[in-house]
Amino acid sequence: MSKFYLGQSSLDVYKAILRDYSDVYTIKLIAHEVGVNWRQSHPTILDKLENVVSAFQHSKPLQELEYTKDEFSQLSFNDLPILKENLVWSISSKVTFYDKSTKHIAMMNLHPEEGFQLEDVKKVLRHIYSNKNGVLLDSGRFHHYYGDYLMEEDEWLKFIAQFLMPTVLVSPRYIGYRLMDGYCTLRLTADKKYKTKIPRVIEIL
Repeated sequence: MSKFYLGQSSLDVYKAILRDYSDVYTIKLIAHEVGVNWRQSHPTILDKLENVVSAFQHSKPLQELEYTKDEFSQLSFNDLPILKENLVWSISSKVTFYDKSTKHIAMMNLHPEEGFQLEDVKKVLRHIYSNKNGVLLDSGRFHHYYGDYLMEEDEWLKFIAQFLMPTVLVSPRYIGYRLMDGYCTLRLTADKKYKTKIPRVIEIL
């Protein structure tokens, strides 16, 4: 029986990936604000040029939670602290082991340009890691990718870089944020205005 299934939530996807790694010790969740992103707020080149300095703003997590793997395996959405309006919980790609070393679960926020279809997204994912299993989730406007494998730091940096190569699949701003913070994040929960859908599996890769 597959560990993944259609309609599976992002929370349960992450749990399913971790089941194969008994030596993972802790997992981190972060709370952050959601809203209209910079590229949406400044859709034209002129808008972007006039507001280019604001593009460097980078908000930090407003709250962080750390769970042991055993605690996380029992976690449900109802267990998460209730957040204020326009805040959501996201999960970090970086996991910590008992020996204090760290690795990353393969995760990516896919933000394709107009005209890029689901089959095109799948084609890119198969090219990047054709021998790895994973899932594609519908996040509402776009898609989230989870790979069923862990990566060392140097592998994670290469993984991040590869998604920039096509130039049409991810937001370079997302990659910039993730490199600055040192880990990827993907949203687990929803809010009532901007991110109204809990991400769920639509494709098993």
